Amino acid sequence: MKIYYCDEWSDIKKKPWNILDDHIAYTNHQKHEPYTAVLVEDEKPKYIVNVTNEWVSVGFYDGLIRKYLHYDFEVMGEGKIFLRTAMYWEYDEDDTEVSSLILGFREDGYIAMEKTDIKTGSLEERKTSDTLEGNWDAFPEFGHYDHLCKEERTMKR
Repeated sequence: MKIYYCDEWSDIKKKPWNILDDHIAYTNHQKHEPYTAVLVEDEKPKYIVNVTNEWVSVGFYDGLIRKYLHYDFEVMGEGKIFLRTAMYWEYDEDDTEVSSLILGFREDGYIAMEKTDIKTGSLEERKTSDTLEGNWDAFPEFGHYDHLCKEERTMKR
């Protein structure tokens, strides 16, 4: 998978803002300054990884460059990050969003869920708890983001 870097990714335009050369992105990483890594498969963005000093996020994209999954990790110190929020979207054949699911996580195992059916306007909310070992991960080293791009990570491993 090829990687290129930019200041940030635009979901609306489906393209990067301000491409960065690898050296500048590496310097940003070392200085704990924000940058975005675009992981490309078959000439299309597959994962968009945003790295900052306080959080790391990963966007998962389908063949039509629509974001269908998004993870927000909070930097917890000592090289650890914790998956705080997961968001899922479904689309119809016209590229229109038809549903969304938002999951919020706490280290103590608390999970809040909000599911929205956009066509019907229905909203379902639930709360539960579980062991969340799969929500913990390591802060990425520069150029090494594959471990963050796992779709099946919430709840038990």
